[in-house]
Amino acid sequence: MRFRVLGAVRAYDEQGAPVALGDRRRALLAVFLARAGRIVPADRLADLLWGDDAPADPAGALHSQISRLRRTLPGITIDTVPPGYVLRIDPDEIDAGRFDRLVALAREGDAADLLGEALGLWAGPAYAGFADSEVARLEAIRLEEARLHATEAWHRALLAADRPRLAELEAFVAGHPLREQARDIFMRTLYALGRQADALETYREYADRLADELGLEPSAAIRDTRLLILRHDLPGPPPAVTPAPLSALAARYLTAPGGRTIATATLGEGPPLVALPGWVSSIDVIASGRDPRSSLLQRLVAHVRLTVYDRYGTGLSRGPVDDFGLEAAVGELRAVVDRIGGPVHLLAMSEAGPIAVALAAAHPELVCGLVFFGTFADGPGTFLRPDLNAALVTMVRTHWGMGAKLFADLYRPDATDDAARHLAEVLRDSADRDVAAEYLAETYVADVSALLAEVRAPALILHYRGDRVIPFAGGRQLAAGLKDARLVPLDGRYHLPDAADLDRLTDVIVGFLRENGSPDGS
Repeated sequence: MRFRVLGAVRAYDEQGAPVALGDRRRALLAVFLARAGRIVPADRLADLLWGDDAPADPAGALHSQISRLRRTLPGITIDTVPPGYVLRIDPDEIDAGRFDRLVALAREGDAADLLGEALGLWAGPAYAGFADSEVARLEAIRLEEARLHATEAWHRALLAADRPRLAELEAFVAGHPLREQARDIFMRTLYALGRQADALETYREYADRLADELGLEPSAAIRDTRLLILRHDLPGPPPAVTPAPLSALAARYLTAPGGRTIATATLGEGPPLVALPGWVSSIDVIASGRDPRSSLLQRLVAHVRLTVYDRYGTGLSRGPVDDFGLEAAVGELRAVVDRIGGPVHLLAMSEAGPIAVALAAAHPELVCGLVFFGTFADGPGTFLRPDLNAALVTMVRTHWGMGAKLFADLYRPDATDDAARHLAEVLRDSADRDVAAEYLAETYVADVSALLAEVRAPALILHYRGDRVIPFAGGRQLAAGLKDARLVPLDGRYHLPDAADLDRLTDVIVGFLRENGSPDGS
């Protein structure tokens, strides 16, 4: 038999004829296909099929449904394996399995043809009809991301083979205007076709959109492509895209209290500045330029020796987190500073304010300056809607996509669907939903207001007046409680640095670092 999930879920017999399936058996098949080869607990299957309307004997009703599915699809094997059931199937019997195999083969050669064949398997959104439900949500997300990356790789391979398909690439870029790799390939393809002015114009449009929707600047990589086009010096097709190598960022691992293995990365020269993770983040995402803070950090690294690190359970520091509290977070920061050798400056953005305050109060010898951006000291005094806080945590835990859209609207006024997708990718690449939800819940209860008077290091506080993620009241809390603090209000409804403000923000922050005891005297 053959099964399709790259579109509506369908089953086909040996002759290629579609098999009729009722709604419930189709949902059951979708669950098994999304989790092929893995045991699906019986209670989970019953919950997915009936939810709150479970029959009096859910185990018996489930067994009956599975028996009917076996009879309808005699070519499949569904084994009973406590505590549930497992579908045994050759991956090539599912179009998603064939897609994955072809994409993997494309890395070894004949990329353009193999990727074209892989993309030709798609007939619509993966698991259409089930992609927004727990039945197949995670697998649908994985496949959609794989399709986007495969499309970019296909156009890269077509350009390398001197077979560009400009109209299709242009349509893909128009549909995904914030995907930098697609934009870079589009620029290179236009240039290869003798359209230098159009290549430069699409870069300008991308830079404007990136600034308007995400407050970011284009990454160094695509800026280099633009410069080579300006110089008529673009050297052939682009290389295959790989994650930014952490070795180039002086990446290292250390052990924090509790046996937590933490990834850190350091780059640049100058006064040491440790940029704390905000809510959830990833060194790889920051390095790629996709994190909402990337553009500012990119500017600062020209002036400082910047260290970033991933909180335990996030980014490259993945592991089973059993303590999401403030004390554990301060222990991680202390371990990072000890590795560098204090005193250092701390840059605390978004949810990181309480962590920086706590370390500076407990260990003044390690901190010579504090830069706070869009953050706070007293969670309960800043986030005044416990019902809303709880709803946001639940949304993150149960539905990344919807939660990301809501957060995108908060981060950037009138966020587009593309901006929401971008933020969703950043969040998914930084942490799984349960870890993200637990860290968010801790944010709302963190309170270090009693420690502010104990902080001796000078502080610079930057905060947008219209911030809807962490209200401006958070910045005022810090300014009122710290002994040596300067509050710089920013005009706008943003949460993190807007591209239009990067020059000013860089000047203010670098000036503050130079004025306040940089350890190297710069």
